[in-house]
Amino acid sequence: MKKRLFFVGAMLVLSSDIFAQQENETQIETVTIASKTKQQLYKTGKNVQLISAADLEKHQGQSLPEVLNQVAGFQIVSNFNNGQEPKAMKIRGGKSANVLILMDGVPLKDVTGNDYNVSDLRLLSQESVESIEILNGASSVLYGSNATVSVINIKTKKTATRSIEGILGARGGSFSTFAQNALLKGKIKDLTYHVSGFNEKSDGLSSAEGENFEKDGFEKQNISAMVGYSFGNFNLNVNGGWNHHLFDYDGGAFSDGVYRADDRQHFVGANANFKYKNGEIAFNTRFSGNERLGQSFVNSAYQDDFSYAGRSFFSEIFNNYRFSEHVNITVGAQFENQKMGAKSLPWGKTQLEDVLKLEDTELHATDIFANANFSFNILNLDAGARLTDNSKFGQHWVYSLNPYLLKELETYYLKVGYSYSTAFIAPTLYQTYGSLPYVLANFELEPETNFAHEIDLSLGKKDRTLVFNASFFFRNEKNVLTYGIVDFQTYAGQYLNVAENKAKGFELGVNYRLHPMLRLGGNFSFVEKEDEATMLRQPKQRVNSYAEFQPFSGTRITVNHQFISKRADSFYNENTFLVEEVMLDSFNLFNLNINQKINSKIDAYLNIGNVLNTSYVDVIGYTTKPRNYMLGVNYRF
Repeated sequence: MKKRLFFVGAMLVLSSDIFAQQENETQIETVTIASKTKQQLYKTGKNVQLISAADLEKHQGQSLPEVLNQVAGFQIVSNFNNGQEPKAMKIRGGKSANVLILMDGVPLKDVTGNDYNVSDLRLLSQESVESIEILNGASSVLYGSNATVSVINIKTKKTATRSIEGILGARGGSFSTFAQNALLKGKIKDLTYHVSGFNEKSDGLSSAEGENFEKDGFEKQNISAMVGYSFGNFNLNVNGGWNHHLFDYDGGAFSDGVYRADDRQHFVGANANFKYKNGEIAFNTRFSGNERLGQSFVNSAYQDDFSYAGRSFFSEIFNNYRFSEHVNITVGAQFENQKMGAKSLPWGKTQLEDVLKLEDTELHATDIFANANFSFNILNLDAGARLTDNSKFGQHWVYSLNPYLLKELETYYLKVGYSYSTAFIAPTLYQTYGSLPYVLANFELEPETNFAHEIDLSLGKKDRTLVFNASFFFRNEKNVLTYGIVDFQTYAGQYLNVAENKAKGFELGVNYRLHPMLRLGGNFSFVEKEDEATMLRQPKQRVNSYAEFQPFSGTRITVNHQFISKRADSFYNENTFLVEEVMLDSFNLFNLNINQKINSKIDAYLNIGNVLNTSYVDVIGYTTKPRNYMLGVNYRF
């Protein structure tokens, strides 16, 4: 039965662009993630995956992790569990530390993580997103630390054509989940603005698997604002936001509990751009802060158990100069500063005490980088280098080389390329400073490094009505940061550079508009690592596929399929006091999304997850979602 379902999904066939743009078929999409400046999507050296605004309409009612989980090579662990469970990103055999998330081109980080500083996707709402650009492969030359496997650029809704316009939306569905969103934006002469808000609350379901376990609910709020000004060739915008996530969680696999977490994130930033005759200068900056509080229910009240506070400042300036139609170069400089504080509740005490002080726990780095593009006829070459000067480990170089061939035939194109790139992950504040008494500091840590080979093939139509992509990669990881016990009397541990690993795999995808009423597409990905123990919760094979129908004007019906192959997992058994290893079975899921335009201002949608009510396991010991519904409506003005 599972094999039949696998082939049914595979026949809907493969794509690295989840879906194609439906409206304005002749439009050629542009992206900025591949070079920090605008490029037409089909002209990028590496294959870039784009989830456009039209694509996101087909995912209404889904969370941001649910959308990303359908991208080629992506495995968002816990995506199928209770909505508030932490989401770990397993991309091309990597981990969350291998991923860098950008918001409008600027890194958005949570520096309080133990072994990663990627921003928490649960804090963000899909309703505020305009489009998502994804660049897989080693990209540290352009983006620095953590850009070793994937860079995700989340672009927020800012574009406006009238003095005042906006969206009001509401949705409700399974697990007593209700959400509301509002967006107000406009353009008044040279001034642009937008203000958005989002609120969601859910009773959820028990996070841990077990009989008569209590439900673990959550609530989430987002507020963001932007003001921009344009004058001739100069534009400037100032932006800020606040994200909040309050949620219940259990004690672990198969273990009920009454715990609560309160996560908050705030940020403020600015972007400036000046265009001149042969180029442009861009300046980006952002300050962000995170607070995380963990509590347990004791004596009829919640008690603080631990807290973390993080501060991150990022600033960069770069200049893109075009010498001729065949040569252009981007050069820039970047500065980043990170701080973290931590508190815990000592045994027998009732008040949190400092473990790490915010003013004493600091890392900073200064980078310079350059990336050049050369093109002649069908020959193209991207080449670049970056020098990082880190306050702890000193200087580190990375570089990249990406030759590719691009042949254009009116509305069609063919692209074949190869890239060799090096990348790195700087040790986090937690890995460097530790957290006494059980995690010791290590100020001698070196960056985790890797080098990657990749071959990319892409062919199809420039407007994405037909696209076939293929990517083959090999990655060698060195100085991998790993936690280990160093004192067997106190069981204190420390992060060390001890491991080496190799990963290889490929991704295939196709997207095809067979008829104005019908589209088919999907993607297939394969990955394996030399050290199989590091493939925890990472399937070797994944399939995402879809069929989209438009039986009537204003009606769109999309059927999605996902296949996840078997994978290794482990859990702590409270009865035997041992960590047990298990092999999880493969599974298939089918989802249905129906979009209906009622008139020019109102549209409604219905999203049904796990249509066949399949029983499966995503993470051992945790509950997975049964068949679930989400019904919503949007009013545009």
